[in-house]
Amino acid sequence: MDEHAPTLTEIIHDRSFRALLRLSQREAMTWDTFLQHPLPPNMSPLSVWEMLGSIGTCLGVHLFPDEEGNLLWYRRTHELSDLIDSIERRSTQDSPLYEALLDHADRSFALGMRLAESVAAAKLAGFAVQCDHLEMHVRLNTVPELPIERLIANAVAIDSELSSLIDQPFSAEMLDGFHARLIEGIAQGDLDALQANAPNAAIDEEAWGVVLRQLSLILEYANGGDGEDLAVLRGNLIADSIRYHQPYGFASSHIASLASKLFYLKHGLPVLAYAPISGAKYLWTENELGDKTLCGPDEYESTRRRSCCDLTVHHTLSGQCIKIALDEIEEQITGIAGKDRAAKAMLSLDQRFNHRQRSILARALRTPLAEFHIRYHQEKNRISYATARRDLVELADAGYLRSEHRGKAFVFVADARIDELSRNL
Repeated sequence: MDEHAPTLTEIIHDRSFRALLRLSQREAMTWDTFLQHPLPPNMSPLSVWEMLGSIGTCLGVHLFPDEEGNLLWYRRTHELSDLIDSIERRSTQDSPLYEALLDHADRSFALGMRLAESVAAAKLAGFAVQCDHLEMHVRLNTVPELPIERLIANAVAIDSELSSLIDQPFSAEMLDGFHARLIEGIAQGDLDALQANAPNAAIDEEAWGVVLRQLSLILEYANGGDGEDLAVLRGNLIADSIRYHQPYGFASSHIASLASKLFYLKHGLPVLAYAPISGAKYLWTENELGDKTLCGPDEYESTRRRSCCDLTVHHTLSGQCIKIALDEIEEQITGIAGKDRAAKAMLSLDQRFNHRQRSILARALRTPLAEFHIRYHQEKNRISYATARRDLVELADAGYLRSEHRGKAFVFVADARIDELSRNL
């Protein structure tokens, strides 16, 4: 420090530094934003930035070491706390949004959400995916032609069964199991081609050792965590860390998504297990979210290079992407509820149908690919199996539904006469 450099006491009492310190506690600050503010005299911008980071490290929430042994941390800014509080309120089991999901979202809707998330996870991994016929394969449980589509379909199947793993701790064996199921049915040559086309496909023995150590830390973090840490952010960081280190090569993005969903189910945030969070993240990487987020990829990278261990900006961006995913779900549910009301109002004039059958027809009208299962209809309406079966068979006899085989089971889907009802809406 030269003779004109300020002392620590002078820096702390400098008005511009104190203003920056207050701002850093209030909201996330990118490098570009930081440079727009007055700085203390006789100090370089990087020196001021690093001093703010040192103070933040002392006051922040500590996470786990990165691959170089530096402790990751973040500030619980007022902005971030408010954002996460809002997300939590919308995501719990007793939230109005979750109740709306239960009331208006059938299996078809849940399948659509899982498919959207899995497709986005593939895009985040650098794969181009054509969705035109993939959805039909997934809904009909048939095998897609392309290897990446098979991976996506396998991910959707695993996603639908995650609730059975809620009581199991995170472990390498669990993630290995995800990986084995993800690549099921894909020939070795196709697996080699997928890995060759994935980013950062080549890795040496020393780097692989680092990846395994980081995976161990991530799993420990998933099972534990600081009491001051926020569950919404923990679940997201698990996904981002797995994607960053790629312990499972090209399948890492899907394993990251599944691990994050399972974490949210374990911690009473089921709406986040539905939300297509990877979709919002992908749009962010493509610079398509505009001013809905703190900054774009370039400004984020500029900040990350100067403060690799401070995750405040990263977590703020993640929270904003999660909010966007929740907004998307809420918008779809609102649209579904509106169509349901219109369909039920029209169907109420037809005395041939009871209220349960009107609900089935309303959903068949708004979701032509919806499937109706006797057992699900029974459990949802708390009726006997015979009554549930009669509800569906009567609609099939009238030509509005038809029964099809799905493996050993029967399902009911919309039939031709449903078009007669849609013309009246």
